[in-house]
Amino acid sequence: MARSLMDEGDAKLDVRDFSGALRAYRAAHAIMKVPTTGIEVARVEAMRGRLVEAREVALEIGRIPPRPNGDPKPFIEAREEARKLAADLDRRIPILTIVVRGVPEGAPLEVKLDGGLLPTEEALKPHPVNPGRHEIWASAGGLPPVSKEIELQDGQRQTVIVGLGGASEDPDGDRPAKPSSRGVSPLVYVGFGVGGAGLIAGAITGIFSLTRASEVEALCPGGVCPTRSRLEQATQPKDAALTLANASNIAFAIGVAGVGVGVAGLFLSKREPKQPSSGASMHLTFGPSSVGVVGSF
Repeated sequence: MARSLMDEGDAKLDVRDFSGALRAYRAAHAIMKVPTTGIEVARVEAMRGRLVEAREVALEIGRIPPRPNGDPKPFIEAREEARKLAADLDRRIPILTIVVRGVPEGAPLEVKLDGGLLPTEEALKPHPVNPGRHEIWASAGGLPPVSKEIELQDGQRQTVIVGLGGASEDPDGDRPAKPSSRGVSPLVYVGFGVGGAGLIAGAITGIFSLTRASEVEALCPGGVCPTRSRLEQATQPKDAALTLANASNIAFAIGVAGVGVGVAGLFLSKREPKQPSSGASMHLTFGPSSVGVVGSF
Protein backbone atom coordinates (compact mmCIF):
# COMPACT_ATOMS: atom_id res chain seq x y z
CA MET A 1 0.00 0.00 0.00
CA ALA A 2 2.71 2.50 0.98
CA ARG A 3 4.74 1.58 -2.11
CA SER A 4 1.80 2.28 -4.43
CA LEU A 5 1.18 5.63 -2.67
CA MET A 6 4.83 6.59 -3.20
CA ASP A 7 4.55 5.69 -6.88
CA GLU A 8 1.37 7.77 -7.13
CA GLY A 9 3.16 10.70 -5.53
CA ASP A 10 6.07 10.38 -7.98
CA ALA A 11 3.68 10.37 -10.93
CA LYS A 12 1.84 13.46 -9.75
CA LEU A 13 5.11 15.25 -9.05
CA ASP A 14 6.26 14.56 -12.60
CA VAL A 15 3.29 16.60 -13.91
CA ARG A 16 3.83 19.27 -11.19
CA ASP A 17 0.65 18.37 -9.34
CA PHE A 18 2.15 19.36 -6.00
CA SER A 19 -1.08 19.07 -4.03
CA GLY A 20 -1.77 15.57 -5.33
CA ALA A 21 1.83 14.48 -4.79
CA LEU A 22 1.76 15.80 -1.22
CA ARG A 23 -1.44 13.90 -0.41
CA ALA A 24 0.05 10.65 -1.67
CA TYR A 25 3.40 11.12 0.08
CA ARG A 26 1.75 12.09 3.38
CA ALA A 27 -0.48 9.02 3.24
CA ALA A 28 2.55 6.80 2.64
CA HIS A 29 4.49 8.49 5.45
CA ALA A 30 1.58 8.05 7.86
CA ILE A 31 1.85 4.31 7.25
CA MET A 32 5.64 3.85 7.17
CA LYS A 33 7.08 6.70 9.30
CA VAL A 34 10.53 6.18 7.80
CA PRO A 35 13.10 8.73 6.52
CA THR A 36 12.52 7.91 2.85
CA THR A 37 8.79 8.70 3.01
CA GLY A 38 9.30 11.75 5.20
CA ILE A 39 11.91 13.38 2.96
CA GLU A 40 9.49 13.34 0.02
CA VAL A 41 6.87 15.14 2.11
CA ALA A 42 9.46 17.75 3.17
CA ARG A 43 10.64 18.30 -0.41
CA VAL A 44 7.15 18.92 -1.77
CA GLU A 45 6.20 21.21 1.10
CA ALA A 46 9.29 23.31 0.32
CA MET A 47 8.40 23.35 -3.40
CA ARG A 48 4.95 24.72 -2.50
CA GLY A 49 6.52 27.55 -0.47
CA ARG A 50 5.38 26.06 2.85
CA LEU A 51 8.80 26.37 4.42
CA VAL A 52 7.64 26.13 8.03
CA GLU A 53 5.84 22.84 7.40
CA ALA A 54 8.78 21.50 5.36
CA ARG A 55 11.20 22.26 8.19
CA GLU A 56 8.95 20.54 10.73
CA VAL A 57 8.95 17.35 8.67
CA ALA A 58 12.71 17.56 8.09
CA LEU A 59 13.29 17.85 11.84
CA GLU A 60 10.84 15.01 12.47
CA ILE A 61 12.94 12.76 10.23
CA GLY A 62 15.94 13.39 12.47
CA ARG A 63 13.90 12.18 15.45
CA ILE A 64 12.93 8.85 13.88
CA PRO A 65 14.84 6.17 15.82
CA PRO A 66 17.36 4.22 13.75
CA ARG A 67 16.74 0.51 13.30
CA PRO A 68 18.32 -1.81 15.87
CA ASN A 69 20.61 -3.38 13.29
CA GLY A 70 21.41 -0.06 11.58
CA ASP A 71 19.61 1.88 8.87
CA PRO A 72 19.85 0.86 5.24
CA LYS A 73 21.71 3.22 2.92
CA PRO A 74 18.52 4.96 1.56
CA PHE A 75 17.49 5.82 5.13
CA ILE A 76 20.95 7.21 5.93
CA GLU A 77 20.90 9.34 2.78
CA ALA A 78 17.36 10.57 3.55
CA ARG A 79 18.41 11.59 7.07
CA GLU A 80 21.39 13.55 5.76
CA GLU A 81 19.26 15.28 3.14
CA ALA A 82 16.69 16.17 5.81
CA ARG A 83 19.43 17.66 8.01
CA LYS A 84 20.71 19.86 5.17
CA LEU A 85 17.16 20.87 4.20
CA ALA A 86 16.33 21.91 7.77
CA ALA A 87 19.49 24.06 7.95
CA ASP A 88 18.68 25.73 4.64
CA LEU A 89 15.08 26.40 5.69
CA ASP A 90 16.28 27.97 8.95
CA ARG A 91 17.86 30.72 6.85
CA ARG A 92 14.92 31.10 4.48
CA ILE A 93 11.95 31.15 6.84
CA PRO A 94 10.71 34.72 7.54
CA ILE A 95 10.25 35.78 11.17
CA LEU A 96 7.29 37.99 12.10
CA THR A 97 7.02 39.86 15.41
CA ILE A 98 3.70 41.52 16.31
CA VAL A 99 3.59 44.54 18.62
CA VAL A 100 0.18 45.78 19.83
CA ARG A 101 -0.11 49.28 21.30
CA GLY A 102 -3.00 50.97 23.04
CA VAL A 103 -4.14 47.92 25.01
CA PRO A 104 -6.13 49.09 28.08
CA GLU A 105 -4.55 48.01 31.34
CA GLY A 106 -5.83 44.60 32.39
CA ALA A 107 -7.83 44.08 29.17
CA PRO A 108 -7.56 40.66 27.47
CA LEU A 109 -5.70 40.84 24.18
CA GLU A 110 -6.71 38.80 21.14
CA VAL A 111 -4.36 38.43 18.18
CA LYS A 112 -5.06 36.45 15.03
CA LEU A 113 -2.57 35.52 12.34
CA ASP A 114 -4.08 34.50 9.01
CA GLY A 115 -7.41 33.91 10.74
CA GLY A 116 -6.05 31.67 13.47
CA LEU A 117 -6.24 32.87 17.07
CA LEU A 118 -2.80 32.89 18.69
CA PRO A 119 -2.45 31.77 22.32
CA THR A 120 -2.17 34.83 24.55
CA GLU A 121 1.26 33.88 25.88
CA GLU A 122 2.57 33.35 22.33
CA ALA A 123 0.85 36.23 20.54
CA LEU A 124 3.66 38.80 20.84
CA LYS A 125 6.60 36.44 20.42
CA PRO A 126 8.50 36.10 17.10
CA HIS A 127 6.66 33.75 14.73
CA PRO A 128 8.25 31.72 11.91
CA VAL A 129 5.93 32.14 8.92
CA ASN A 130 5.94 31.21 5.27
CA PRO A 131 6.89 33.73 2.58
CA GLY A 132 3.93 35.57 1.06
CA ARG A 133 0.95 37.59 2.23
CA HIS A 134 -0.27 37.48 5.84
CA GLU A 135 -3.13 39.11 7.71
CA ILE A 136 -2.74 40.31 11.30
CA TRP A 137 -5.81 41.09 13.44
CA ALA A 138 -5.86 42.44 16.99
CA SER A 139 -8.47 43.57 19.50
CA ALA A 140 -8.58 44.29 23.24
CA GLY A 141 -10.93 45.67 25.86
CA GLY A 142 -13.87 46.32 23.55
CA LEU A 143 -11.81 48.58 21.26
CA PRO A 144 -12.54 48.29 17.53
CA PRO A 145 -10.33 45.56 16.03
CA VAL A 146 -7.50 46.56 13.75
CA SER A 147 -6.17 44.42 10.93
CA LYS A 148 -3.14 44.69 8.69
CA GLU A 149 -1.86 42.86 5.64
CA ILE A 150 1.84 42.38 4.96
CA GLU A 151 3.96 40.44 2.49
CA LEU A 152 7.18 38.76 3.54
CA GLN A 153 10.06 37.52 1.43
CA ASP A 154 12.44 34.62 2.06
CA GLY A 155 14.60 35.26 5.11
CA GLN A 156 12.88 38.55 6.01
CA ARG A 157 12.64 39.65 9.65
CA GLN A 158 9.85 42.14 10.26
CA THR A 159 8.13 43.75 13.22
CA VAL A 160 4.54 44.88 12.62
CA ILE A 161 3.01 47.44 14.97
CA VAL A 162 -0.77 47.44 15.45
CA GLY A 163 -2.22 50.49 17.20
CA LEU A 164 -5.54 50.08 18.99
CA GLY A 165 -7.73 53.06 19.87
CA GLY A 166 -5.67 55.44 17.76
CA ALA A 167 -2.36 54.48 19.37
CA SER A 168 0.77 55.35 17.40
CA GLU A 169 2.12 52.81 14.95
CA ASP A 170 5.37 54.74 14.54
CA PRO A 171 8.35 52.43 15.29
CA ASP A 172 9.72 55.12 17.64
CA GLY A 173 6.38 55.81 19.29
CA ASP A 174 7.13 53.95 22.53
CA ARG A 175 10.64 55.26 23.00
CA PRO A 176 11.18 57.88 25.70
CA ALA A 177 11.89 61.36 24.45
CA LYS A 178 15.57 62.07 24.17
CA PRO A 179 16.87 64.35 26.88
CA SER A 180 17.35 67.87 25.61
CA SER A 181 21.08 68.58 25.71
CA ARG A 182 21.22 66.52 28.92
CA GLY A 183 18.91 69.04 30.65
CA VAL A 184 21.19 72.06 30.22
CA SER A 185 19.56 75.45 30.79
CA PRO A 186 20.07 78.13 28.10
CA LEU A 187 21.56 80.31 30.84
CA VAL A 188 24.62 78.06 30.81
CA TYR A 189 25.30 78.72 27.13
CA VAL A 190 24.56 82.44 27.29
CA GLY A 191 26.31 82.97 30.64
CA PHE A 192 29.53 81.17 29.89
CA GLY A 193 29.54 82.51 26.33
CA VAL A 194 29.29 86.10 27.51
CA GLY A 195 31.64 85.41 30.41
CA GLY A 196 34.34 84.03 28.18
CA ALA A 197 33.97 86.84 25.66
CA GLY A 198 34.04 89.44 28.44
CA LEU A 199 37.22 88.10 29.97
CA ILE A 200 38.92 87.94 26.59
CA ALA A 201 37.76 91.46 25.73
CA GLY A 202 38.97 92.72 29.11
CA ALA A 203 42.38 91.21 28.58
CA ILE A 204 42.74 92.64 25.07
CA THR A 205 41.60 96.16 25.98
CA GLY A 206 43.82 95.99 29.07
CA ILE A 207 46.82 95.24 26.87
CA PHE A 208 45.89 98.14 24.57
CA SER A 209 45.58 100.43 27.61
CA LEU A 210 49.02 99.44 28.90
CA THR A 211 50.50 100.00 25.45
CA ARG A 212 49.13 103.54 25.23
CA ALA A 213 50.21 104.21 28.82
CA SER A 214 53.75 103.18 27.94
CA GLU A 215 53.69 105.70 25.12
CA VAL A 216 52.75 108.42 27.61
CA GLU A 217 55.55 107.29 29.96
CA ALA A 218 58.06 107.49 27.13
CA LEU A 219 57.02 111.07 26.31
CA CYS A 220 56.62 112.22 29.93
CA PRO A 221 58.72 110.11 32.32
CA GLY A 222 57.22 110.00 35.81
CA GLY A 223 54.27 112.04 34.56
CA VAL A 224 56.41 115.14 33.96
CA CYS A 225 56.52 116.48 30.42
CA PRO A 226 59.78 118.35 29.74
CA THR A 227 58.30 120.51 26.95
CA ARG A 228 54.94 121.79 25.84
CA SER A 229 55.18 119.87 22.60
CA ARG A 230 55.75 116.63 24.56
CA LEU A 231 52.68 117.43 26.64
CA GLU A 232 50.59 117.88 23.51
CA GLN A 233 51.95 114.63 22.04
CA ALA A 234 51.11 112.73 25.23
CA THR A 235 47.53 113.99 25.50
CA GLN A 236 46.01 111.64 22.89
CA PRO A 237 47.62 108.36 24.08
CA LYS A 238 46.86 109.33 27.69
CA ASP A 239 43.15 109.79 26.92
CA ALA A 240 43.12 106.55 24.91
CA ALA A 241 44.82 104.69 27.78
CA LEU A 242 42.17 105.91 30.25
CA THR A 243 39.32 104.99 27.87
CA LEU A 244 40.76 101.53 27.23
CA ALA A 245 41.36 100.97 30.94
CA ASN A 246 37.69 101.79 31.64
CA ALA A 247 36.62 99.51 28.79
CA SER A 248 38.79 96.73 30.17
CA ASN A 249 37.24 97.09 33.61
CA ILE A 250 33.72 96.98 32.12
CA ALA A 251 34.57 93.92 29.99
CA PHE A 252 36.02 92.10 33.00
CA ALA A 253 32.91 92.96 35.03
CA ILE A 254 30.66 91.61 32.26
CA GLY A 255 32.82 88.51 32.03
CA VAL A 256 32.57 87.81 35.74
CA ALA A 257 28.80 88.41 35.66
CA GLY A 258 28.46 86.07 32.67
CA VAL A 259 30.33 83.30 34.43
CA GLY A 260 28.03 83.78 37.41
CA VAL A 261 24.98 83.45 35.17
CA GLY A 262 26.48 80.28 33.66
CA VAL A 263 27.06 78.74 37.09
CA ALA A 264 23.48 79.62 38.10
CA GLY A 265 22.29 77.97 34.89
CA LEU A 266 24.03 74.73 35.85
CA PHE A 267 22.03 74.59 39.09
CA LEU A 268 18.79 75.43 37.30
CA SER A 269 19.47 72.73 34.72
CA LYS A 270 18.96 70.04 37.35
CA ARG A 271 15.41 71.23 37.92
CA GLU A 272 14.39 72.52 34.53
CA PRO A 273 15.97 70.61 31.64
CA LYS A 274 15.54 72.52 28.42
CA GLN A 275 17.31 72.90 25.12
CA PRO A 276 18.95 76.24 24.52
CA SER A 277 16.69 78.47 22.53
CA SER A 278 17.90 78.76 18.98
CA GLY A 279 16.91 82.43 19.01
CA ALA A 280 18.78 83.42 22.19
CA SER A 281 22.27 84.87 21.77
CA MET A 282 24.56 87.43 23.34
CA HIS A 283 28.07 88.56 22.50
CA LEU A 284 30.49 91.36 23.15
CA THR A 285 31.77 93.88 20.63
CA PHE A 286 34.90 95.89 21.20
CA GLY A 287 37.22 98.21 19.32
CA PRO A 288 40.42 100.11 20.03
CA SER A 289 38.68 102.30 22.63
CA SER A 290 35.24 100.78 23.26
CA VAL A 291 33.41 97.64 24.43
CA GLY A 292 29.72 96.72 24.12
CA VAL A 293 27.17 93.92 24.52
CA VAL A 294 24.83 92.80 21.71
CA GLY A 295 22.07 90.25 22.37
CA SER A 296 18.87 88.82 20.89
CA PHE A 297 16.14 86.63 22.48
